[in-house]
Amino acid sequence: MRGSRISIPAGATLLTLVLAAMTVGAARTSTAGAAADSVAPVYFVPIGSFPQRDAAALASYFDHRFLLRTGVLPTEALPGAAFDRRRRQYVADKLIGVLHKPAGDPRVVIGLTTEDMYWAAKPSWRYTFSIRSPQGFAVVSSARMDPEAQGLLSDPGLRMRRLRKMVLKDIGVLAYGRSPSHDPRSALYDAILGPDDVDYMSTDFDPRAPAGARLRWLERAGGVCLRGVSRGKALIARFIVTGVGTRADFLEFANESIVLDERERTKLAAVPPAAEDRASVRALLALYRREVRADRSAVARLRIRWSMAAAQRLVQDDVRYALSLKSNALELGSRSCARYFDPATYSR
Repeated sequence: MRGSRISIPAGATLLTLVLAAMTVGAARTSTAGAAADSVAPVYFVPIGSFPQRDAAALASYFDHRFLLRTGVLPTEALPGAAFDRRRRQYVADKLIGVLHKPAGDPRVVIGLTTEDMYWAAKPSWRYTFSIRSPQGFAVVSSARMDPEAQGLLSDPGLRMRRLRKMVLKDIGVLAYGRSPSHDPRSALYDAILGPDDVDYMSTDFDPRAPAGARLRWLERAGGVCLRGVSRGKALIARFIVTGVGTRADFLEFANESIVLDERERTKLAAVPPAAEDRASVRALLALYRREVRADRSAVARLRIRWSMAAAQRLVQDDVRYALSLKSNALELGSRSCARYFDPATYSR
């Protein structure tokens, strides 16, 4: 309706601000450099509703990728006594208690659950992805690994990559005898505060500093992204001054934001990635293209027939795309590009 006001909340992507106002190569080697035969075998135990097929996929991944001896044991029932009704979460310490092995058996046993859990030793933490015991047991929760847990688009691939990393960390400590690391790119990183930290972790215990083609991509792509942040903030600042109050203002702002995104994507696509990162960079660019195309189609429909509900859906979808792109950028080791895609960047 002509003359209606459109408010712009803080904490959104470029287009969100407009509208409501965006694997590492799998070589068959061991990341630890130890002979696979000298490493304890690893067995996975689904707990409750955790799918047996996902446990089998994890076992196959660690068998083929790291040459580990792996297996999947029968599903264990969720113990009712492990559920904290006040917090509506399971106590991780009690879940680990359902795991068993013969005395003296060197195997590592890792329980897998889809349930949200917390660590009794750290009750101030809202949740934990994993805990382990020195006796060779660990339990890992996938409950908050899918973006769907934050009300975003479900991404089973991202959930599995995060799950693999958390399992790899436990394997590193329990099977390889490695110590946790202060390196945020290490698979052993020990200061994980949320999904972003898991995304930034690599699948190497001792990752080498970027060099060669990978370093060049990080530097050049990072430069593109940081300049994109500046352009995005300048666009937002300009429209904040002139105002984005009417439908016409909104559509103009939306169009300029889409044009900016198209230009930034083209610049990113022009940066040649390292051979080992080629598939991951292609995936990021493909997702970015889908976001831009979806935004353009949605804005075109709004030009024909305005709907506040449709505009709000576009806002929500844009945030979902943005946070998925942020995760992809972190997995590639680019915090600069993660910042470009992060909706929070444009509210600061």
